[in-house]
Amino acid sequence: MLLRPDELDAHLRDRLAPVYLLAGEEPLFVQEGLDAVRAAARAAGFVEREVLDAGSGFDWGELDAVAGAMSLFGDRKVVELRMPTGKPGTAGSKALAAYCKAPSPDVILLISCGALDGSQRRSAWVKAIEKGGVFCYAWPLPVARLPQWLTGRLRAAGLTAEPAALEMLVERAEGNLLAAAQEIEKLRLLNEQGPIGVEQVRAAVADSARFDVFVLADAAVAGQVARCARIVRGLRAEGTEPILALWALARDLRALVALSGAFAAGRDPAPVLRQHGVLSSRRGLLQQAARQRGPTAWMRLLERCARADRILKGVAPGRPWDELLQLSTSYAAQLARR
Repeated sequence: MLLRPDELDAHLRDRLAPVYLLAGEEPLFVQEGLDAVRAAARAAGFVEREVLDAGSGFDWGELDAVAGAMSLFGDRKVVELRMPTGKPGTAGSKALAAYCKAPSPDVILLISCGALDGSQRRSAWVKAIEKGGVFCYAWPLPVARLPQWLTGRLRAAGLTAEPAALEMLVERAEGNLLAAAQEIEKLRLLNEQGPIGVEQVRAAVADSARFDVFVLADAAVAGQVARCARIVRGLRAEGTEPILALWALARDLRALVALSGAFAAGRDPAPVLRQHGVLSSRRGLLQQAARQRGPTAWMRLLERCARADRILKGVAPGRPWDELLQLSTSYAAQLARR
């Protein structure tokens, strides 16, 4: 069974599966999912807990040994298998697939790991878990859903926020839901009841926004000028290498030059998308952008990337981050809705 994190609670109220795999790119959703499975298991009488760390050199025979060992007191148990890399290897894949075919009735196997790429999510061991148990994958929360998510978290904490205060929370929490949840808990402790105002947020909440160069590329191609400026400032403050930010922007611009040319000539864009390695989740966004401007506009921006590269290498005058700020906001402005 394949579930989203927001579907897990309803599933756990209905029944318990023998095997769970919780993985994903949003640590808060993974952690809260693990806590929910543990709580449901305890309530169902799985009171013992053993933890296995399946790191390098892990003996996969230990899984069967621990799962098959009877408790001294006859209690049922949860066996937590932590896989830091999400790559069990050949031996691990076979062991997990075999266990899923004949799980112990007195054990709940709870597997956790971080992000899994497409090939990992389609691997035989994941499919075996999906068939015999539950696979719950936590995708990042889209930026557009962050206000709604924060409003729900505040409501669950007995709080409400004024519109300006919610906007500040969105800005400061973007990209780090774990920090956002912690800050809401802090606000709950400091304020017995809502509504929360801007000054209360400013006084209590640290700027927890966490960005990466791919977030910047997505903001630029989505036409989000102000957000690009904020992300660039965040990347600079975090000590990100400016060459990485430039690489992410230039990669998309090269694809846009080719895509817009294909559209202008009436050609199929699919080969261009494959050639430039555009992920399926981003293809619609780039195709929409390519239709808005012709190849000349994108080529001008790509030429600015070349100038930024010279500045970053110290062979042209200028400040690297200032140039990246101007480049990313000019890029986004080409696509900003009017």
